[in-house]
Amino acid sequence: MTEKKKGAASLLVRHCEAAGHTQPIHKVHCIIHQESLCSKSANLTDVMSVVVKVVNSILSRSLNHRQFQALMDEVNAHYGDLLYFCEVRWLSHGAMLSRVCDLQQEIATFLRQKNLPGADHFSNPQWLARLALLTDITTHLNDLNVKLQGKNILVTDMYSHITAFEVKLRLWEAQLAAGQFMHFPRIAACAPDDVDLNTCVGVVTSLREEFASRFTGVRPLAPGFKLFTSPFDFPVDEAPAPLQMEWVELQCNDELKAKYRTASSLSFFRDLVLPSNKFPNYIEHVKRIVAMFGSTYCCEQLFSKMKYIKSRIRSQLSDRHLNDILLVYLINRSRH
Repeated sequence: MTEKKKGAASLLVRHCEAAGHTQPIHKVHCIIHQESLCSKSANLTDVMSVVVKVVNSILSRSLNHRQFQALMDEVNAHYGDLLYFCEVRWLSHGAMLSRVCDLQQEIATFLRQKNLPGADHFSNPQWLARLALLTDITTHLNDLNVKLQGKNILVTDMYSHITAFEVKLRLWEAQLAAGQFMHFPRIAACAPDDVDLNTCVGVVTSLREEFASRFTGVRPLAPGFKLFTSPFDFPVDEAPAPLQMEWVELQCNDELKAKYRTASSLSFFRDLVLPSNKFPNYIEHVKRIVAMFGSTYCCEQLFSKMKYIKSRIRSQLSDRHLNDILLVYLINRSRH
């Protein structure tokens, strides 16, 4: 999408330049993808490799799998099975680790009974503490990833979630250095002597630095985002010159200010500012923000819908009809 020469964004920029458009076009790398890349820095390789091997040794062999499920039924475990890890399914990382962490005693028992590799790790409290650390960190990252997805998520919302997570990382870094685990329940359940504080702090520090080095395409746009999300708090003298006079009028409008308190930024603009047609420069600014794609989520969702519509039993569906069906889908989606 954002490749320097052949990406869709680069092609669009060149097309606009050739057409004589002078308005700058900002290219933003998919925020969800960048968040996923950041999460790789928190991957404790020695722990993750063991977990994947153990899970695969249980699930990929029919006999082991059936015997493990029987053991889960016998001990009345909370879960009846493990989950596979898939690299391209970002949330599967945390789901698998959480399941393994919850069933660590049952897994250790099964590995010892079957004399499978990995039993010594699941009997090692220091290794289990590292597993707890990885699970807690991944759970937080999964929560962030889910917040970045969904309908009607603007780039401003996504950026606020990212900045909030960076603040959390700094907080966690200080708390872990002091031996405080209130936001890491699985580590808190481990014996204090089994937890290596340096490892905990190092993982969070690495994650914080990775987040700080990414999102370079969207960070310079933060002041423009604030113009949209906090129109009545943004200092007039810091606003772009074409907006300043309109900004004074907007911030002095008590009626709009009162209605803004009970409306979202988007609904405030769509239902109140846009129909009034009193702030043309501000309207153009907001349109640019709202039209900005913070991720490829919508595009990928549309491709999935297209693949569902034009299945192998609809191979004769023409491109024209496919286009019409997708158009109807998009219209219905925008109304809900």
